[in-house]
Amino acid sequence: MGLSQIQALEILSLGSDDLRDAIYREVQENPALIITRDGAAGNIRLRRSLDGQTRVSSSGTAGELESDRHQAALEAHADTRLPLQDYLLSQLHILNLTPVEMEIGERLIGNLDSRGFHILAPVSLLHRESPGEDEVTLQKLLSIVQGLDPPGCCCTNTEESLLVQARQRPEAPQLALFLLDGHFDFLNPPVVSSIVRKIKSFLEVQSTLFGAKMDPAWEEMLVDAEAVEEALAFIRTLDPFPARDYSTAETHYVSPDVYVEKLQDDDGSVKEDFGRGIVVQGGCIWQVRLASAGIPSVAVNPSYENYAEQDKSSVVNGGIRKAKDFIRALENRQDTLLRGTCMIVKRQHAFFKSGPGNLVPFTHKDVASVLGVHESTISRLASSKYLQCPWGLFALKFFFMAAVGSESGQTASRDKIKAEIEKIVREYKGEKKLSDQKISDMLAQRGFAVARRTVAKYRAEG
Repeated sequence: MGLSQIQALEILSLGSDDLRDAIYREVQENPALIITRDGAAGNIRLRRSLDGQTRVSSSGTAGELESDRHQAALEAHADTRLPLQDYLLSQLHILNLTPVEMEIGERLIGNLDSRGFHILAPVSLLHRESPGEDEVTLQKLLSIVQGLDPPGCCCTNTEESLLVQARQRPEAPQLALFLLDGHFDFLNPPVVSSIVRKIKSFLEVQSTLFGAKMDPAWEEMLVDAEAVEEALAFIRTLDPFPARDYSTAETHYVSPDVYVEKLQDDDGSVKEDFGRGIVVQGGCIWQVRLASAGIPSVAVNPSYENYAEQDKSSVVNGGIRKAKDFIRALENRQDTLLRGTCMIVKRQHAFFKSGPGNLVPFTHKDVASVLGVHESTISRLASSKYLQCPWGLFALKFFFMAAVGSESGQTASRDKIKAEIEKIVREYKGEKKLSDQKISDMLAQRGFAVARRTVAKYRAEG
């Protein structure tokens, strides 16, 4: 394997932040390579000439200098506040929790950003192969951590945080809880008469829907101008950023490498095109988009190319060849990441459409066979990469899951098998306790070929 191939594999394994550092290192080491644009640095252009000097030019230099001075002034003052994670952990560690629960709680706390909100989607923090780590336990720990001081941390966003805080307050008006529980948009605009009208219209429609069960608390809820004003006054007492009084010095941020969003329902008018990040599957059209704002654009230094026409020395031409190899490696990374993510979206479309709990078996080999690359390439692709979708931020490797049972080539994921076992146990009405072998036989009747020892393992995990 040549040096260029090794470099290409190394670049493929890098996340966006590490890739950015690698690009700047390469530019510093090879004057034949320049950065033409860097969106994360205010479109500053860097150019190295043959004398080895780096020249920087950008618009608004005075403004940047002022910004630098302001940032330096801020950093000159030591942050003496207690770190949020330390404060939450000190409360978690005095609770009577099992080792597994404590481990999950610590992971949840370590996954909080400066606002006290989740960085990665909580479900992606579970170690699926560890006994006792399931979504029921995760939900229990989420509730526990959300109840610690300051209240409202360990949430997805401000709206959820406000709802968590309100539920902890016994004096919370029912109308305030209603508005915070999925009806926050009723507050825009924050005009009392408009809010009253929207709530009444919503409740009226709900009462006429066939088969819809209205929350009994909604039926008894008084909706008028006075009640809305009381609810708004209560909501104003809540803190939209519960972690603001705590230090964020230890917070580590994760930047998405790729974004996935639903464009529209599939009406047959759009053709699938992995090259443009278009995926058509499950009755939906998905757009896969690579994060490009933080990755500098590079090119071969024109000064070097002009000089190479006059000087045929191996030093100059060697630098140009190395620059072109580096550019090809970057292009290969972006192309492989885009097409690989498209494959993930296509195979795991049930997850992207309906959320966690809908993953199907999917391996590195499945992607490699379609893209025509080695399995190790897909392993590097999934390493240190993160995907942002409507359900949250997930590590790319979260979407790969080995199959457990099969019938006629149809495979099922580990989570699906565990769900079937729980359903069998729940529906069983016999007097004797179900044996592992009996459950294995019942799974076979449902189309899942699962060995007795596998059933025993999953039942032990809970």
